[in-house]
Amino acid sequence: MATSPIARRSLLAAGGAAFAAAAAGCGGGNKAAVKDATNEIGDDPKKIKGTITYAYWDINQEAMLKDVMKAFNEKYPNVKVQLNMVPFKDYFTKLRAQASSKALPDVFWMNGPNFRSYAENGQLASLKALVDDGLIDPNKYPSALVDMYTVDGELFATCKDVDCVGIWYNKKLFDQAGVAYPDETWTLDTYKEKALELTDKLPDGVWGCAEVFSRTASYYHSIAINGGWVISDDKKKSGYDDPKTIEGVKFWRDLIDIGACPSREFLAENSCYGMFEGGQVAMQWSGNWRVGALIGSSVKDDCAVAYLPGGDDRKTAVHGLGHVISANTENLAASQALVTFLAGEEAAKISAESGIALPALEGTQDPYVDAQPGYDLDVFVDQAENYAVPFPVSKTCPEWEELEGEHLSKVFDGEISAEEGCKALAKAMNEVLKKENS
Repeated sequence: MATSPIARRSLLAAGGAAFAAAAAGCGGGNKAAVKDATNEIGDDPKKIKGTITYAYWDINQEAMLKDVMKAFNEKYPNVKVQLNMVPFKDYFTKLRAQASSKALPDVFWMNGPNFRSYAENGQLASLKALVDDGLIDPNKYPSALVDMYTVDGELFATCKDVDCVGIWYNKKLFDQAGVAYPDETWTLDTYKEKALELTDKLPDGVWGCAEVFSRTASYYHSIAINGGWVISDDKKKSGYDDPKTIEGVKFWRDLIDIGACPSREFLAENSCYGMFEGGQVAMQWSGNWRVGALIGSSVKDDCAVAYLPGGDDRKTAVHGLGHVISANTENLAASQALVTFLAGEEAAKISAESGIALPALEGTQDPYVDAQPGYDLDVFVDQAENYAVPFPVSKTCPEWEELEGEHLSKVFDGEISAEEGCKALAKAMNEVLKKENS
Protein backbone atom coordinates (compact mmCIF):
# COMPACT_ATOMS: atom_id res chain seq x y z
CA MET A 1 0.00 0.00 0.00
CA ALA A 2 3.03 2.27 0.02
CA THR A 3 3.06 5.05 -2.54
CA SER A 4 5.22 4.31 -5.54
CA PRO A 5 8.33 6.37 -6.36
CA ILE A 6 8.03 9.32 -8.71
CA ALA A 7 9.79 8.81 -12.02
CA ARG A 8 12.21 11.48 -13.24
CA ARG A 9 10.06 13.08 -15.87
CA SER A 10 6.89 12.94 -13.81
CA LEU A 11 8.70 14.89 -11.11
CA LEU A 12 10.03 17.70 -13.22
CA ALA A 13 7.21 17.86 -15.76
CA ALA A 14 3.75 16.91 -14.61
CA GLY A 15 2.16 16.87 -18.08
CA GLY A 16 -1.42 17.73 -18.87
CA ALA A 17 -2.75 14.32 -17.93
CA ALA A 18 -0.93 14.38 -14.59
CA PHE A 19 -2.36 17.76 -13.73
CA ALA A 20 -5.87 16.65 -14.64
CA ALA A 21 -5.45 13.71 -12.33
CA ALA A 22 -4.28 15.86 -9.44
CA ALA A 23 -7.81 16.48 -8.22
CA ALA A 24 -8.44 12.78 -7.93
CA GLY A 25 -5.24 12.43 -5.95
CA CYS A 26 -6.42 15.02 -3.45
CA GLY A 27 -9.90 13.56 -3.05
CA GLY A 28 -12.85 15.05 -1.25
CA GLY A 29 -14.80 18.21 -1.89
CA ASN A 30 -14.68 21.67 -0.47
CA LYS A 31 -16.42 22.09 2.87
CA ALA A 32 -16.71 25.82 2.28
CA ALA A 33 -16.94 27.91 -0.83
CA VAL A 34 -13.65 29.37 -1.96
CA LYS A 35 -13.31 32.77 -3.53
CA ASP A 36 -13.87 32.66 -7.27
CA ALA A 37 -10.81 34.64 -8.24
CA THR A 38 -10.90 35.96 -11.78
CA ASN A 39 -7.72 37.11 -13.51
CA GLU A 40 -7.32 40.77 -12.51
CA ILE A 41 -3.77 41.35 -13.79
CA GLY A 42 -4.59 42.97 -17.13
CA ASP A 43 -2.17 44.01 -19.87
CA ASP A 44 -0.48 47.04 -18.30
CA PRO A 45 1.73 46.31 -15.24
CA LYS A 46 1.89 50.03 -14.37
CA LYS A 47 -1.87 50.11 -13.77
CA ILE A 48 -1.54 47.73 -10.83
CA LYS A 49 -0.96 49.80 -7.69
CA GLY A 50 -0.98 49.54 -3.93
CA THR A 51 0.70 47.80 -1.01
CA ILE A 52 0.49 44.09 -0.26
CA THR A 53 2.00 41.89 2.44
CA TYR A 54 4.15 38.80 1.89
CA ALA A 55 4.73 36.37 4.77
CA TYR A 56 7.45 33.71 5.03
CA TRP A 57 9.37 31.88 7.75
CA ASP A 58 13.01 31.44 6.71
CA ILE A 59 15.37 34.29 7.64
CA ASN A 60 18.09 32.67 5.51
CA GLN A 61 16.05 33.46 2.40
CA GLU A 62 15.47 37.10 3.26
CA ALA A 63 18.30 38.56 1.16
CA MET A 64 17.28 36.43 -1.83
CA LEU A 65 13.63 37.43 -1.43
CA LYS A 66 14.59 41.10 -1.41
CA ASP A 67 16.37 40.54 -4.74
CA VAL A 68 13.25 38.85 -6.08
CA MET A 69 11.06 41.76 -4.99
CA LYS A 70 13.46 44.21 -6.61
CA ALA A 71 13.07 42.31 -9.89
CA PHE A 72 9.30 42.24 -9.40
CA ASN A 73 9.23 46.01 -8.98
CA GLU A 74 11.07 46.48 -12.26
CA LYS A 75 7.98 45.02 -13.91
CA TYR A 76 5.41 46.32 -11.42
CA PRO A 77 6.84 49.66 -10.24
CA ASN A 78 3.67 50.81 -8.50
CA VAL A 79 3.27 47.82 -6.17
CA LYS A 80 4.95 47.86 -2.77
CA VAL A 81 5.52 44.48 -1.13
CA GLN A 82 5.94 44.46 2.64
CA LEU A 83 8.02 41.47 3.73
CA ASN A 84 6.90 39.81 6.96
CA MET A 85 9.23 37.14 8.35
CA VAL A 86 7.77 34.97 11.13
CA PRO A 87 9.89 32.10 12.53
CA PHE A 88 8.48 28.70 11.64
CA LYS A 89 7.74 27.81 15.26
CA ASP A 90 5.29 30.72 15.39
CA TYR A 91 4.25 30.90 11.74
CA PHE A 92 1.11 28.78 11.63
CA THR A 93 -0.02 29.89 15.08
CA LYS A 94 -0.01 33.44 13.78
CA LEU A 95 -1.69 32.40 10.52
CA ARG A 96 -4.53 30.73 12.42
CA ALA A 97 -5.11 33.89 14.42
CA GLN A 98 -5.02 36.01 11.25
CA ALA A 99 -7.39 33.63 9.47
CA SER A 100 -9.93 33.82 12.29
CA SER A 101 -10.08 37.60 11.89
CA LYS A 102 -9.89 37.50 8.08
CA ALA A 103 -6.57 39.33 8.23
CA LEU A 104 -4.25 36.88 6.48
CA PRO A 105 -1.26 38.28 4.56
CA ASP A 106 -2.07 38.96 0.91
CA VAL A 107 0.50 36.40 -0.27
CA PHE A 108 2.18 33.87 2.00
CA TRP A 109 4.12 30.64 2.19
CA MET A 110 2.20 27.41 2.61
CA ASN A 111 3.19 23.78 3.18
CA GLY A 112 1.42 20.55 2.33
CA PRO A 113 0.36 19.44 5.82
CA ASN A 114 -1.52 22.69 6.47
CA PHE A 115 -2.72 23.48 2.96
CA ARG A 116 -6.05 21.68 2.76
CA SER A 117 -7.45 23.14 5.97
CA TYR A 118 -6.94 26.64 4.55
CA ALA A 119 -8.15 25.81 1.05
CA GLU A 120 -11.25 23.92 2.13
CA ASN A 121 -12.25 26.56 4.65
CA GLY A 122 -12.42 29.21 1.97
CA GLN A 123 -9.32 31.09 3.10
CA LEU A 124 -7.37 30.86 -0.17
CA ALA A 125 -8.06 32.36 -3.57
CA SER A 126 -8.15 29.90 -6.45
CA LEU A 127 -5.44 30.24 -9.10
CA LYS A 128 -7.59 28.54 -11.74
CA ALA A 129 -8.11 31.70 -13.78
CA LEU A 130 -4.34 32.28 -13.93
CA VAL A 131 -3.83 28.70 -15.08
CA ASP A 132 -6.63 28.94 -17.65
CA ASP A 133 -5.12 32.13 -19.07
CA GLY A 134 -1.67 30.58 -19.36
CA LEU A 135 0.00 32.78 -16.75
CA ILE A 136 0.85 29.75 -14.59
CA ASP A 137 1.74 26.43 -16.20
CA PRO A 138 1.42 23.44 -13.79
CA ASN A 139 3.13 21.27 -16.38
CA LYS A 140 6.46 22.88 -15.46
CA TYR A 141 6.38 21.80 -11.84
CA PRO A 142 6.67 18.49 -9.99
CA SER A 143 3.47 16.54 -10.34
CA ALA A 144 3.64 15.53 -6.67
CA LEU A 145 3.63 19.18 -5.61
CA VAL A 146 0.90 20.18 -8.06
CA ASP A 147 -1.19 17.33 -6.71
CA MET A 148 -0.59 18.41 -3.12
CA TYR A 149 -1.73 21.97 -3.81
CA THR A 150 -4.83 21.11 -5.86
CA VAL A 151 -8.42 20.76 -4.63
CA ASP A 152 -11.25 19.61 -6.89
CA GLY A 153 -9.21 20.31 -10.01
CA GLU A 154 -8.28 23.85 -9.00
CA LEU A 155 -4.75 24.95 -8.16
CA PHE A 156 -4.49 27.04 -4.98
CA ALA A 157 -0.71 27.41 -4.68
CA THR A 158 2.19 27.83 -7.03
CA CYS A 159 5.18 25.59 -6.39
CA LYS A 160 8.08 27.59 -4.96
CA ASP A 161 10.80 25.05 -4.32
CA VAL A 162 11.56 21.39 -3.71
CA ASP A 163 12.61 20.23 -0.24
CA CYS A 164 14.88 17.22 -0.33
CA VAL A 165 16.98 15.56 2.39
CA GLY A 166 20.50 14.14 2.28
CA ILE A 167 23.40 13.47 4.64
CA TRP A 168 25.22 16.67 5.46
CA TYR A 169 28.72 15.75 6.64
CA ASN A 170 31.87 17.47 7.83
CA LYS A 171 34.80 16.31 5.71
CA LYS A 172 37.36 17.63 8.19
CA LEU A 173 35.94 15.49 11.02
CA PHE A 174 35.72 12.43 8.78
CA ASP A 175 39.38 12.91 7.83
CA GLN A 176 40.36 13.43 11.47
CA ALA A 177 38.68 10.14 12.40
CA GLY A 178 40.06 8.31 9.38
CA VAL A 179 36.57 7.35 8.18
CA ALA A 180 35.68 7.28 4.49
CA TYR A 181 33.03 9.77 3.35
CA PRO A 182 29.46 8.52 2.91
CA ASP A 183 28.79 6.96 -0.48
CA GLU A 184 25.96 5.33 -2.41
CA THR A 185 26.59 1.91 -0.89
CA TRP A 186 25.57 3.02 2.58
CA THR A 187 22.52 1.41 4.15
CA LEU A 188 20.71 2.41 7.32
CA ASP A 189 22.85 -0.08 9.21
CA THR A 190 25.99 1.44 7.68
CA TYR A 191 24.92 4.87 8.89
CA LYS A 192 24.55 3.59 12.45
CA GLU A 193 27.92 1.80 12.31
CA LYS A 194 29.78 4.82 10.94
CA ALA A 195 28.07 7.25 13.33
CA LEU A 196 29.24 5.13 16.27
CA GLU A 197 32.74 4.77 14.82
CA LEU A 198 33.02 8.54 14.38
CA THR A 199 31.80 9.19 17.93
CA ASP A 200 34.37 6.74 19.31
CA LYS A 201 37.27 8.15 17.29
CA LEU A 202 36.57 11.87 17.63
CA PRO A 203 37.35 13.92 20.78
CA ASP A 204 34.90 14.08 23.67
CA GLY A 205 32.04 16.46 22.93
CA VAL A 206 32.16 15.72 19.20
CA TRP A 207 29.49 13.34 17.94
CA GLY A 208 29.20 11.06 14.95
CA CYS A 209 25.70 12.41 14.36
CA ALA A 210 23.10 14.65 15.98
CA GLU A 211 19.64 14.42 14.48
CA VAL A 212 16.46 16.48 14.23
CA PHE A 213 13.94 13.67 14.88
CA SER A 214 11.30 15.27 12.66
CA ARG A 215 9.02 13.99 9.93
CA THR A 216 10.57 16.38 7.41
CA ALA A 217 14.22 15.62 8.09
CA SER A 218 14.22 12.10 9.46
CA TYR A 219 11.59 9.43 9.98
CA TYR A 220 9.45 9.85 6.84
CA HIS A 221 12.61 9.10 4.88
CA SER A 222 13.82 6.14 6.94
CA ILE A 223 10.31 4.67 6.78
CA ALA A 224 10.33 4.91 2.97
CA ILE A 225 13.88 3.55 2.72
CA ASN A 226 12.87 0.58 4.88
CA GLY A 227 9.87 -0.18 2.63
CA GLY A 228 7.28 1.12 5.09
CA TRP A 229 4.50 3.66 4.60
CA VAL A 230 2.77 6.37 6.61
CA ILE A 231 -0.68 6.58 5.02
CA SER A 232 -2.43 4.49 2.38
CA ASP A 233 -2.93 5.88 -1.11
CA ASP A 234 -6.69 6.18 -0.50
CA LYS A 235 -6.02 8.15 2.73
CA LYS A 236 -8.06 5.67 4.81
CA LYS A 237 -5.44 3.77 6.80
CA SER A 238 -2.32 4.43 8.80
CA GLY A 239 0.79 2.46 7.99
CA TYR A 240 2.44 2.90 11.37
CA ASP A 241 1.57 -0.64 12.47
CA ASP A 242 3.41 -2.12 9.48
CA PRO A 243 6.59 -3.92 10.68
CA LYS A 244 8.69 -2.14 8.04
CA THR A 245 7.39 1.24 9.21
CA ILE A 246 8.13 0.34 12.83
CA GLU A 247 11.68 -0.59 11.90
CA GLY A 248 12.09 2.72 10.05
CA VAL A 249 11.08 4.58 13.22
CA LYS A 250 13.24 2.41 15.47
CA PHE A 251 16.32 3.44 13.48
CA TRP A 252 16.35 6.84 15.19
CA ARG A 253 16.14 5.52 18.73
CA ASP A 254 18.89 3.02 17.88
CA LEU A 255 21.29 5.89 17.16
CA ILE A 256 20.84 7.13 20.74
CA ASP A 257 20.90 3.66 22.32
CA ILE A 258 24.24 2.73 20.74
CA GLY A 259 25.80 6.05 21.80
CA ALA A 260 26.23 7.51 18.32
CA CYS A 261 23.81 10.43 18.82
CA PRO A 262 23.09 12.64 21.86
CA SER A 263 19.87 12.08 23.77
CA ARG A 264 16.81 14.13 23.02
CA GLU A 265 17.15 15.72 26.46
CA PHE A 266 20.63 16.91 25.54
CA LEU A 267 19.45 18.14 22.13
CA ALA A 268 16.63 20.11 23.74
CA GLU A 269 19.32 22.35 25.23
CA ASN A 270 21.87 22.06 22.43
CA SER A 271 20.60 22.59 18.90
CA CYS A 272 21.73 19.83 16.61
CA TYR A 273 21.96 22.38 13.80
CA GLY A 274 24.04 24.66 15.97
CA MET A 275 26.29 21.75 16.92
CA PHE A 276 26.87 20.89 13.27
CA GLU A 277 27.58 24.52 12.37
CA GLY A 278 30.04 24.67 15.26
CA GLY A 279 32.01 21.62 14.15
CA GLN A 280 30.75 19.36 16.95
CA VAL A 281 28.91 16.90 14.69
CA ALA A 282 30.30 14.80 11.86
CA MET A 283 27.03 14.19 10.01
CA GLN A 284 23.27 14.57 10.17
CA TRP A 285 20.19 14.12 8.01
CA SER A 286 18.89 17.44 6.80
CA GLY A 287 17.69 19.24 3.71
CA ASN A 288 18.68 21.67 1.02
CA TRP A 289 17.13 24.42 3.16
CA ARG A 290 20.27 24.30 5.32
CA VAL A 291 22.53 25.86 2.69
CA GLY A 292 21.84 29.43 3.77
CA ALA A 293 22.81 28.79 7.38
CA LEU A 294 25.86 26.70 6.55
CA ILE A 295 27.50 29.17 4.18
CA GLY A 296 27.55 31.63 7.06
CA SER A 297 28.94 29.15 9.61
CA SER A 298 32.41 28.20 10.81
CA VAL A 299 32.24 24.91 8.87
CA LYS A 300 31.28 26.48 5.54
CA ASP A 301 34.43 25.15 3.85
CA ASP A 302 34.19 21.67 5.35
CA CYS A 303 30.62 20.67 4.38
CA ALA A 304 29.29 18.43 1.67
CA VAL A 305 26.13 16.46 0.93
CA ALA A 306 25.83 12.72 0.36
CA TYR A 307 22.92 10.52 -0.69
CA LEU A 308 20.61 9.19 1.98
CA PRO A 309 21.36 5.59 2.94
CA GLY A 310 19.50 2.95 1.07
CA GLY A 311 21.81 0.92 -1.12
CA ASP A 312 19.66 -0.55 -3.88
CA ASP A 313 16.44 0.79 -2.33
CA ARG A 314 17.20 4.50 -1.95
CA LYS A 315 14.15 6.76 -1.38
CA THR A 316 13.41 10.23 -0.11
CA ALA A 317 10.08 11.86 0.76
CA VAL A 318 9.88 15.03 -1.30
CA HIS A 319 8.04 18.10 -0.16
CA GLY A 320 8.00 21.71 -1.32
CA LEU A 321 6.64 25.11 -0.40
CA GLY A 322 3.84 26.89 -2.20
CA HIS A 323 2.77 30.50 -2.64
CA VAL A 324 -0.89 31.21 -1.87
CA ILE A 325 -3.18 34.24 -1.99
CA SER A 326 -5.59 35.13 0.79
CA ALA A 327 -9.22 34.85 -0.30
CA ASN A 328 -9.78 38.13 1.54
CA THR A 329 -7.02 40.16 -0.06
CA GLU A 330 -8.10 43.70 -0.80
CA ASN A 331 -5.73 43.92 -3.75
CA LEU A 332 -6.28 40.81 -5.82
CA ALA A 333 -4.60 42.24 -8.91
CA ALA A 334 -1.31 42.96 -7.10
CA SER A 335 -1.42 39.64 -5.26
CA GLN A 336 -1.98 37.73 -8.50
CA ALA A 337 0.80 39.68 -10.18
CA LEU A 338 3.21 38.78 -7.38
CA VAL A 339 2.29 35.09 -7.29
CA THR A 340 2.56 34.87 -11.07
CA PHE A 341 5.98 36.52 -10.99
CA LEU A 342 7.13 34.21 -8.19
CA ALA A 343 6.08 31.22 -10.29
CA GLY A 344 8.13 32.35 -13.26
CA GLU A 345 11.64 31.80 -14.54
CA GLU A 346 13.17 35.10 -13.39
CA ALA A 347 12.28 34.55 -9.73
CA ALA A 348 13.35 30.88 -9.90
CA LYS A 349 16.76 31.81 -11.31
CA ILE A 350 17.35 34.41 -8.60
CA SER A 351 16.50 31.76 -6.01
CA ALA A 352 18.70 29.17 -7.70
CA GLU A 353 21.70 31.45 -8.07
CA SER A 354 21.58 32.27 -4.37
CA GLY A 355 22.11 28.59 -3.57
CA ILE A 356 19.57 28.99 -0.78
CA ALA A 357 16.53 27.15 -2.18
CA LEU A 358 16.13 24.50 -4.88
CA PRO A 359 13.52 25.93 -7.29
CA ALA A 360 10.67 23.70 -8.41
CA LEU A 361 10.39 25.22 -11.88
CA GLU A 362 11.62 22.89 -14.58
CA GLY A 363 15.00 23.78 -16.03
CA THR A 364 16.16 26.14 -13.27
CA GLN A 365 18.08 23.76 -10.99
CA ASP A 366 21.56 24.03 -12.51
CA PRO A 367 22.34 27.51 -11.13
CA TYR A 368 21.43 26.21 -7.68
CA VAL A 369 24.01 23.44 -7.94
CA ASP A 370 26.62 25.78 -9.40
CA ALA A 371 26.13 28.40 -6.67
CA GLN A 372 27.94 26.25 -4.08
CA PRO A 373 30.14 23.89 -6.13
CA GLY A 374 31.92 22.43 -3.10
CA TYR A 375 28.75 21.12 -1.47
CA ASP A 376 27.71 18.49 -4.05
CA LEU A 377 24.19 19.95 -4.18
CA ASP A 378 23.45 17.91 -7.29
CA VAL A 379 22.76 15.09 -4.81
CA PHE A 380 19.52 16.84 -3.86
CA VAL A 381 18.50 17.29 -7.49
CA ASP A 382 19.25 13.66 -8.37
CA GLN A 383 17.38 12.32 -5.36
CA ALA A 384 14.36 14.50 -6.13
CA GLU A 385 14.39 13.40 -9.76
CA ASN A 386 15.05 9.71 -9.33
CA TYR A 387 14.36 8.51 -5.79
CA ALA A 388 11.36 10.52 -4.63
CA VAL A 389 8.16 9.41 -3.00
CA PRO A 390 5.39 11.91 -2.24
CA PHE A 391 5.33 13.51 1.19
CA PRO A 392 2.49 11.89 3.21
CA VAL A 393 -0.46 14.26 3.49
CA SER A 394 -4.23 14.19 3.85
CA LYS A 395 -7.03 16.58 4.73
CA THR A 396 -6.58 15.94 8.47
CA CYS A 397 -2.77 16.25 8.45
CA PRO A 398 -2.57 18.74 11.33
CA GLU A 399 -4.50 16.35 13.56
CA TRP A 400 -2.53 13.21 12.90
CA GLU A 401 0.78 15.05 12.81
CA GLU A 402 0.06 16.07 16.42
CA LEU A 403 -0.47 12.39 17.16
CA GLU A 404 2.88 11.59 15.53
CA GLY A 405 4.59 14.07 17.83
CA GLU A 406 2.78 12.72 20.88
CA HIS A 407 3.52 9.05 20.32
CA LEU A 408 6.87 9.09 18.52
CA SER A 409 8.46 11.51 20.99
CA LYS A 410 7.97 8.80 23.63
CA VAL A 411 9.79 6.35 21.35
CA PHE A 412 12.67 8.72 20.68
CA ASP A 413 12.92 9.57 24.39
CA GLY A 414 13.14 5.86 25.24
CA GLU A 415 9.92 5.80 27.31
CA ILE A 416 8.34 3.07 25.17
CA SER A 417 9.48 0.76 22.39
CA ALA A 418 9.11 1.63 18.72
CA GLU A 419 6.57 -1.17 18.34
CA GLU A 420 4.44 0.09 21.24
CA GLY A 421 4.57 3.70 20.08
CA CYS A 422 3.88 2.98 16.42
CA LYS A 423 0.97 0.63 17.08
CA ALA A 424 -0.64 3.14 19.45
CA LEU A 425 -0.10 5.87 16.84
CA ALA A 426 -1.66 3.74 14.10
CA LYS A 427 -4.77 3.15 16.21
CA ALA A 428 -5.18 6.85 17.03
CA MET A 429 -4.40 7.94 13.47
CA ASN A 430 -6.97 5.51 12.04
CA GLU A 431 -9.65 7.14 14.18
CA VAL A 432 -8.79 10.53 12.69
CA LEU A 433 -8.79 9.13 9.17
CA LYS A 434 -12.15 7.47 9.79
CA LYS A 435 -13.63 10.91 10.54
CA GLU A 436 -11.92 12.36 7.46
CA ASN A 437 -13.49 9.74 5.22
CA SER A 438 -16.94 9.63 6.80
